[in-house]
Amino acid sequence: MFRNLGLRTLLLLLVFLRGVATALINPILPGWNPDPTILRVGSDYFIATSTFEYFPGHPIYHSKDLVNWKLIGHALNRPSQLSMLGTPSDAGVWAPGLRFHRGWYYLTSTTRYVYTAELRLFPRSFYVKTQNIFSNNWSDPVYFDALGYDADLFWDTNGDVYNTWSGINNAVDKIYGIWQNKIELETGNSLTAAQLIFKGTLPNNSSARPEGPHIYFINGTYYLLIAEGGTGNEHRATIQRGPSPSGPWENNPANPVLFNGADLSLPVQATGHADMVQGTDGRWWGTALAVRPQGGNFDHQQLGRETFLYPILWKDGWPVFNNGDPLSTHLPGVLADISPLSAYTNQFNSHTLDQTFYFVRTPYKTFHSLTAQPGFLRLLANAYAPGDRDSAALLLRKQTSYSEEFETQLFFRPQSNLTEAGAGIYYGDTMHNEIGIVGDTEGSGARWVVVRTVGAAGMKTQSFSLKTPDEPVRLKIVAKPTSYALGYAEGAAAEFNFPVTIDSSALTIPPPGGFFFKGAAFSVYSTGNGKPSLALADFAYWRQTPTTS
Repeated sequence: MFRNLGLRTLLLLLVFLRGVATALINPILPGWNPDPTILRVGSDYFIATSTFEYFPGHPIYHSKDLVNWKLIGHALNRPSQLSMLGTPSDAGVWAPGLRFHRGWYYLTSTTRYVYTAELRLFPRSFYVKTQNIFSNNWSDPVYFDALGYDADLFWDTNGDVYNTWSGINNAVDKIYGIWQNKIELETGNSLTAAQLIFKGTLPNNSSARPEGPHIYFINGTYYLLIAEGGTGNEHRATIQRGPSPSGPWENNPANPVLFNGADLSLPVQATGHADMVQGTDGRWWGTALAVRPQGGNFDHQQLGRETFLYPILWKDGWPVFNNGDPLSTHLPGVLADISPLSAYTNQFNSHTLDQTFYFVRTPYKTFHSLTAQPGFLRLLANAYAPGDRDSAALLLRKQTSYSEEFETQLFFRPQSNLTEAGAGIYYGDTMHNEIGIVGDTEGSGARWVVVRTVGAAGMKTQSFSLKTPDEPVRLKIVAKPTSYALGYAEGAAAEFNFPVTIDSSALTIPPPGGFFFKGAAFSVYSTGNGKPSLALADFAYWRQTPTTS
């Protein structure tokens, strides 16, 4: 078929076809997975990311080929490890570091419980450890003495153990820097005083934000990889090298080694918080977080910060990230052309939930059951509702694609206008949207569909009457790159009615003083809205279908 093609045309065609066959699709972990840290042990690769006030904390993903990733558990999955009671949105657990030393896996983390003046700096960081990363059984925390965040462990060749973190000089100036000391690993106790080892490459002010430090010893040289520029489009990665784990550090003349913010028209932005690892074949790879604004609008980035992968080459003793090119959603000629997206359906036939579900904060007690009504997920309402700064009977699963549909079927007979159950698209306390079923004020058995939208513009509620007191109601949320449509259908065969469509910025723009660190998640909930509830909410299935990337 190529008989009449010229040689040059044929070669270009073959290169093109080869690029189609091998073009890594980013992000490799779609849906919010910020602050990735990567590790290889033998032929196994692992990535851990941040979860903030979601429980359990710090998902662990596993891969054999850097393309196909599977969630295998969470490092913080017991209240003794992570007790978040009243933790505000976007606090909780931040920026893990995942490392391996002499048969043990170590995961460092920082937990922040408040944002107000009673905690002037940052809480202590800590590590947990396990000998079997697949067991989902990590130790209780071992705390460090330092105040700061983004802690990372490094073992020097002489056996010394270093804790390196991001800290600030005081609560007023808030000048950030990279700090370090030697520690006793078993206790976390300090062996040396903390010292400021690096101020970053940007002007030394409160917006520079040098953070996310990782130290490596490669070919006889120490390297310090950090993030800088804050969490917006100035976010970047820079790397330095030196003669010891504490420096002094020589600046890479090619810094920043990862930065898309020079061109805000690029579809991938806010690149940074990088980590790197050597593969089984000797090649090097890096991970980083980044966002994908939709339509070039930073108000439409409701999936939050996702995990990206890229190749690393070495030149003159310096790592070159992604061939020096901006990070993108497709890397031609790199690994396999396999989409990380997949449809998800759960008919609730198991006795336990799978690892992909989350709670908001640490639950006081179990409020869900898969055995009380076989084939259903039953939520037992408590007094809290979605958006309360506590532990509502709320179950979440991350949105993974900008175009995605979520559907469930709910059997629910509310007792009053306070008893309510339904589905939602959720970010945090001040940004969430639900479509649910409630009763009337007289307790007559009549039911209403209530649609509630909560965002920076405040709260808006609309109600629509249902025809019957006991028919199941299907609930559906259709996500598009810049909008969400919330719909319902009474009975198994009725067409969906979508009475409310909201702009996706309702899940990305926090109120004044708030933050946007996570991303959107689909949800189901049941609440007594301040009172106990005996109404049983039974969900027949959970169906989540990405329609495009």
